This record gives sequence, structure tokens and C-alpha cells, in this order.
Amino acid sequence: MSKNLLRKLASLELEEQILNAGALVALIGVFFPWVGGEWLGGEAVAYSGFSFYTAFLGITVICLELFVLLITIIPLTGGPQLIRKQNRNMVRLLVTAEATILILASLSVLTKTTLEFARMELRFGIYLSLIGSLVALLYSYLRFQEQKRKEVQELFHHPEDTPIP
Repeated sequence: MSKNLLRKLASLELEEQILNAGALVALIGVFFPWVGGEWLGGEAVAYSGFSFYTAFLGITVICLELFVLLITIIPLTGGPQLIRKQNRNMVRLLVTAEATILILASLSVLTKTTLEFARMELRFGIYLSLIGSLVALLYSYLRFQEQKRKEVQELFHHPEDTPIP
């Protein structure tokens, strides 16, 4: 079954593959450390995206990015479609935009925290989540624009105007 799923994933359009890869990177980035350093008392700590001050934001980002992945994976495995095909790109755009906004909000909260505590610093996990979410957002916007362009072309396409050979 995994070979069949991998073959189906490889047969997707390139933009679709990059969108899902960005969502997966953003999802994985939540599990890596977002902030760390020395806490009061000299104790070394590292907090991931679903702990510390940004716990609810990190959990929400996990749910949103997982939803973006499931929109693609569930129909490939033979399950039902979660979102209708005509609404899929718009929903992905909205969900990835929300995830990106939440990661930026987490970054601002953690930046303020690191400025208040002298030995705390931002770690690579939040940057990984931000980059993955931005890639997914940009490619979902690209897919949304392509869908709108195709709808306009279909609206103005008249088959009787084409010459018959």
C-alpha cells in the first residue's frame, strides 16, 4: 500500500507536491525547538512549538497543516474527498494563510520573550515552520490563481469559433 501511495503522490502535479511538502515541513517544524537557552537559575531548557507560551498557537498550526495534508492524502488512499474540487484551492489558501499568521504571531511572542530574558534565544524550529508555511501559502495562492484563470478561460471559450479541420 505504501508503494501505491508513493506512486500516486509522485504522479501529482509539481505545484501540488511542493504545496504538500511545505505543509509537511511546517508540521515537522512545530516538533523542533522554537525557543531555548538558560532559564532563571542556570537551567538549560528548550521548548518546542506546542509548549511554553505558544502552546495553543503551535497546536493550532499542527491541526491546520495536518488538514492541508489530509485534503490531498485521503482521496489518494481511496477515502472520500474532504472538500469539493472547486473549493479545494480556496480552502487551502485560507488554511495556509491562517497557519502562517499564527506562526508569525508565535514568532513575535517569542521575540518579546527572548528580549525579556537575557539568555533565551530563538531556535531553528520556528524558522523551519515559518519557511514551510510560507512555501505552502505561496503555492496554494498559485493554485488558486490558476483555478481562477481556467474558470475565466472556460467562460470565454466558444467551441463554435474554432475551425474544423
